[in-house]
Amino acid sequence: MEKRLNYLRRGILCAVGGAFLAITAGAASAGSYPDKPITFIVPYSPGGGSDQQARRLVPGLEKALGVKIRIVYKTGGGGAVGFSELNRSKPDGYTISNVVVPNIVISAKGKDVGFKPGAFAYIGMTARALGALMVPKGGKYKTLGQFVAAAKKNPGKLTVAGVGSTGRANYGELAKILGIKTAYVPVSGGVGKMMPMLVGKHVDAGMTASSHAVRHRKIVDTIVIAGPKASASLPGVPNEPKWTYTTTWGVMAPPGTPADRVKVLNAALLKATADPKVRNMVIKNGLSPMRQTPAEAKQYVAAAIKKHSK
Repeated sequence: MEKRLNYLRRGILCAVGGAFLAITAGAASAGSYPDKPITFIVPYSPGGGSDQQARRLVPGLEKALGVKIRIVYKTGGGGAVGFSELNRSKPDGYTISNVVVPNIVISAKGKDVGFKPGAFAYIGMTARALGALMVPKGGKYKTLGQFVAAAKKNPGKLTVAGVGSTGRANYGELAKILGIKTAYVPVSGGVGKMMPMLVGKHVDAGMTASSHAVRHRKIVDTIVIAGPKASASLPGVPNEPKWTYTTTWGVMAPPGTPADRVKVLNAALLKATADPKVRNMVIKNGLSPMRQTPAEAKQYVAAAIKKHSK
């Protein structure tokens, strides 16, 4: 009997010891993250809104996380190439990416894109801008009225550039409101590739976020912005209340990234965006700052999926 009790005691001690080691090992693993460099995927060309966001955030993220962050560009498909790359990445918290809403939702409708927008681990949205229609400075059209009149006089002849299928959908909403037909020119790679087209007057207009209109106002004139009121960062530019287009930038991780690591990344993101220099830079560039929990970011994307599924 005594011998049997000893075996039982040893078994219990081994089980307890094993559980303790597993718990402490897990805690040590969580506590040591991150312990190596992180890759930050930018799914658009250098110079665009995603590139600007990444470069604003990286110094603060590196400081908060204590590791280096390497920016890599994976362009094409209106962001779909970069989003697909993240989707295939190991969900260990060492690869993150920009997310642009509604781009990620609209680009996911393409054939064989290989990702579902609702499946990613969202870390948080950081900034938002209104839609804007721009024309080359010194070009044919100075006002929205002139542009609309020319488009109605020459249906389908005027050209409007936008980023991929996302630009097509968002500009299509404005064209319908204005009652005009124009030729849409899809740009692969982002706004960084669109601006030279406007400067060279290869297109009659370009459609993107108002933050780009603010940043590039020396080379383009904005003739209308989306939303219910005028923008202080673009004084004198008329607004179109029925045009609901907004662009939102955030950060996400691959599907299945552990919640504890997403939490660490979110805390670092909140620290980075709280920096007065970063906040002032966001406002100066015509953006509205945003701060979100991972749950709020996920809900934000879910609402965009619902809106653009119609």
